[in-house]
Amino acid sequence: MVKIKFNEAAHTYTHKDTGEKFISVTTLLGKYKQPFDRDGHSKRVADREGVSQEFVLEMWEKEKVKACTRGTNIHKILEDYISFGDVEDNYGWLCKSYDKAAERSIDSFKNVLCENLLYDEKFKVAGTADLIYEHKNEFTIGDFKTNKQFRFSSPFSERLKDPVSHLHNCEFNLYGLQLSLYAYLYEKMSGKRCRKCVVFYLKDDRFLSYHINYMKAEVEAILASMQKSGAKVPVNNIEKLA
Repeated sequence: MVKIKFNEAAHTYTHKDTGEKFISVTTLLGKYKQPFDRDGHSKRVADREGVSQEFVLEMWEKEKVKACTRGTNIHKILEDYISFGDVEDNYGWLCKSYDKAAERSIDSFKNVLCENLLYDEKFKVAGTADLIYEHKNEFTIGDFKTNKQFRFSSPFSERLKDPVSHLHNCEFNLYGLQLSLYAYLYEKMSGKRCRKCVVFYLKDDRFLSYHINYMKAEVEAILASMQKSGAKVPVNNIEKLA
């Protein structure tokens, strides 16, 4: 029985019996990213483009809202397609592109779970996996990404924070950690072993699939670090990875 409930509007995970807040996987991982200098960067962009800083910040916010809306819509269309076989009008191309990417990336599987709630009561961590492909005694974690950038390294060799400072601060590593945390949670919940993690990245109306190794050692280091620091769940427990 699932003991955690998810509030989609507030993006919070709460224990059904105790009311205790759980930190989301992506909020947790956000703690290990280097802070983005929003003020300084927006000023530099404004100077370069000959516009006000307020204009730049406003454009960034509009782009963020547009990207989030698009990502949410695409996730819902694909969830309905995978779960029920429903193909929304004008989105047949999206479903076909997913099918082709999945055929290339996912070994034969018995079942696929969509939007599966995962959690751990010891570490008070929770998250929602887009896709879990179940094999016999193993599983594969899949995730859809629709954001503009997908970098495999940091352009300035910027690293994540300890205990994962050996990794570049880039989408490939952050998504790898995100999916690996999902895998870690599902291993504990199901007793099955993670076979691999796959990101389905929508680029120019076509899904590309990227295999990412299960980063179990890094996940365990992050959870140990969190437990040692006694990290508290923030009031606004909002997902921070696209």
